[in-house]
Amino acid sequence: MGLFRKSPEERLLAEAVKLAGQQLRPSAQGGGGGVETRWRGASRVLRSMASWVPGLGSPRRDLNTPERATLVARSRDAMRNHLIARAAIVRNRTSVVGTGLICRPQVDWEALGIDEEEGERLNAQLEREWTLWAESPLECDAEATLNHYQLQALALVSALVGGDAFATTPDIERPGTLYSTRIQLIETDRVGNPHGMPDSTNLVNGVEFDAHGAPVAFHICTGYPGEPVAGQPLEWQRIPVFGAETGRRRVLQIWCDKDRPGQKRGAPYLAPVLEPLQKLERYSSAELMAAIISAMFTVFLKKGEAFEQGNLPLSALGDGTGGHDALDQPPVELGEGAVVDLAPGEEPVIANPARPNAQFDPFFTSIVKEIGAALELPMEELMLYYSSSYSAARAGMLQAWRAYQMRRWWLVCDFCQPSYELLIDEAVARGRIRAPGYGDPALRRAYTRAIWIGPARGAIDELKEANAAGKRIEIGVSNETIEAAAMTGETWQQIYRQRKRELDQRRRDGLSNAPPQPEEPPQPAEE
Repeated sequence: MGLFRKSPEERLLAEAVKLAGQQLRPSAQGGGGGVETRWRGASRVLRSMASWVPGLGSPRRDLNTPERATLVARSRDAMRNHLIARAAIVRNRTSVVGTGLICRPQVDWEALGIDEEEGERLNAQLEREWTLWAESPLECDAEATLNHYQLQALALVSALVGGDAFATTPDIERPGTLYSTRIQLIETDRVGNPHGMPDSTNLVNGVEFDAHGAPVAFHICTGYPGEPVAGQPLEWQRIPVFGAETGRRRVLQIWCDKDRPGQKRGAPYLAPVLEPLQKLERYSSAELMAAIISAMFTVFLKKGEAFEQGNLPLSALGDGTGGHDALDQPPVELGEGAVVDLAPGEEPVIANPARPNAQFDPFFTSIVKEIGAALELPMEELMLYYSSSYSAARAGMLQAWRAYQMRRWWLVCDFCQPSYELLIDEAVARGRIRAPGYGDPALRRAYTRAIWIGPARGAIDELKEANAAGKRIEIGVSNETIEAAAMTGETWQQIYRQRKRELDQRRRDGLSNAPPQPEEPPQPAEE
């Protein structure tokens, strides 16, 4: 028996383990007692967390093809029919792209071994070639419908609603054009596994990739799956991402957001808020209909006891000369401010449906705030309703513009800059641009550097914004180039040159309001 007797140390350890188990055991109410996990958010016995059991999965599993198709379909329906959803999409389109992101070539003249003046001349030549291509639908659009600035807006909206969009870059020769590079936008529906094949180790939802996860080809349907055209069976084309001989981009994927490493397709912008959007739309529609009925339906007709039993006086039954019978009154209809001539035995009773609902606006605004927070759009920006103070309105606008700037940068990286590089490739190949050493990847990057300027942010109080910009320049935390781009959307060089031309013209015309030129200080006489 002595072999099985525990030492004092062993008894102490067993008691400690027992005590620890009692402390970790959840209380009977599942409330404020201890939990069985170190993190309360990981508990499986707390009543508030017991039913929350999500599974871990890869990006492929968490955004599988059937669920993604449903999200895309509901996002498009919300874009068409839900006011708040459409407001969120078009607000991004107008602020991120607006009338288009303007390309300003900025060649790295030091890397090219040329001086700054020669670099400026090359920038002007590159900008002219880009403008010739980008402003003509025949030049840039495979469908010959939109110019490049309109394609930017369409690509952004398609990516937001569908999760991603694609653009192929076919070579199409057309009479009267300078270039053959075209942009063909492809909606997200048309990219998928051929003939409904299941995903495999290197093919996910139409994206074929290599061992490192880099896309090598996209499988694009000639039409929309599920909508075959008579006499034209649907086919899938495998289009490589890069050309085999030149290495040029043949397919561009314009993302909405890429949230996880290894993710191959994007989720719609509205995906996290589809449920509250649908409920809010139904609630607001019901309140609107109730308000309409309240405005029209104002009187109930209460029939007297004699009318109900048929014991009406003879005078109420007509005079026998063709007058209307009291039992054959014309139908009573809703009307705006109508006065109904009641029959004998009827009396009016006013009904009050308590509409409009006084609590509708606070509740609606509260839900819109939550939706806007998920979409990175303050309620004032989403609803275009600036009713608070100047500071609050400006803070909301600045916060929204942080999201706009980020999405603008994504669009430039995914669509605008690759389009510009493709055009410069062809311009150099055709001899329209002289670029020695362009075949070197480092020099090619130096030739194709550019900045993209979109619509200006605007200001709530122009004078305050201008004074603040001048103060930032004065204390050395900003410069005229940054402030000019933020306030007007143009480069400082363009503004300076145009302003100089205007002042010179005024002086030549002898206008009195032209600012005088500063006089040079007199030189001291030599001793």
